[in-house]
Amino acid sequence: MNIPTLPLAEIAAKIDYGLTASASEAQIGPKFLRITDIQDDSVNWDDVPFCEATPKKLAKARIEPGDIVFARTGATTGKSFLIHESPEDAVFASYLIRVRPSDRTNPSYLAHFFRSQKYWSQIKNRTRGAAQGGVNATSLGELEIPLPSLDEQRRIAGILDAADALRRRRREALALLDTLPGAIFAEMFGEPSTNKHGYKLGMIGDLLDDVRYGTSNKAGAEGELPILRMGNITYEGRMDLRDIKRIDLPKNDIAKHTVRKGDILFNRTNSADLVGKTAIFNEDEPYAFAGYLVRARVSNGNRPEYVAGYLNSPHGKKVLRNMAKSIVGMANINAKEMQKIPILLAPEDQQESYAERCARIDERRASLLDHLSQLETLFASLQSRAFAGAL
Repeated sequence: MNIPTLPLAEIAAKIDYGLTASASEAQIGPKFLRITDIQDDSVNWDDVPFCEATPKKLAKARIEPGDIVFARTGATTGKSFLIHESPEDAVFASYLIRVRPSDRTNPSYLAHFFRSQKYWSQIKNRTRGAAQGGVNATSLGELEIPLPSLDEQRRIAGILDAADALRRRRREALALLDTLPGAIFAEMFGEPSTNKHGYKLGMIGDLLDDVRYGTSNKAGAEGELPILRMGNITYEGRMDLRDIKRIDLPKNDIAKHTVRKGDILFNRTNSADLVGKTAIFNEDEPYAFAGYLVRARVSNGNRPEYVAGYLNSPHGKKVLRNMAKSIVGMANINAKEMQKIPILLAPEDQQESYAERCARIDERRASLLDHLSQLETLFASLQSRAFAGAL
């Protein structure tokens, strides 16, 4: 089926810029939606600040359910968000553009199109070569939108909404799963200060055999070894190997600056919330590791899952935040300080039990990730067919 296309300007009731104002935590006026308030395709309105706005400006910039807002500049240029619900008084900031669909269009249908490959190819063509890489109301209005009948738009939106809901549920399940190791650690061992099992209290260094800093050599696109950096450790305490650079190391440095399966990597500097991120390396291939990381190997009879589990637990993260020192705006914890962190010297069988429970979580996580990958493929196929008139 051939779908007619029309410029967005012809099918939108309004395409407007947002309000220029200063955000305030004080309740001085309407809620003030900014680009940074849109995270993971959602808005927590409780966290959105306020701003001052005259009745005239409020009327002009008020956002309503069904509106679609776009990031007009920066790294997220072209990213869009459909307003499903909003406070009675809420406005949008000047770095956003609002599209209010007309009665000829279904907002959900439009929102799905604004995430499709057809949409992004048009955005890239319009921003290519631009100094700031941004979009404006005029360039958005020129976008060609495939526009079937309103009933057909609703049908397509319903199919894509259902498929998208399945993806969301899998992501939510994964996010919940990522909280389990910390919760299990708290349930099994508690905090060192409470010591509900009466274990001997020691320091993390008591459980380690070898602690080293990574290499200061510069990484690049080429090199004999892949290298792990700060960004390869997630906030949840996992390794993310999607963005990997490479490096060459002198032969004498290879043993010092590489990790092997079962090694713990500790992020010794970053923002206050991210310093101390800890993950276990579980790959068979050798990787180098950068100087902002600390490599720790547990001694015989101890499990890396236990040490990493404590540092990534809610209490462990609190301890790390409290001890982090700020140097030129970055929080820092060096290797000696890390080894002095108090920890319960849990017996080997309890550490093993915790490691086994973490392994079962990892198995479930791998299954969910595989299912999510299938759903992503299905959604991309449905999306492509939808805007080609083949759904």
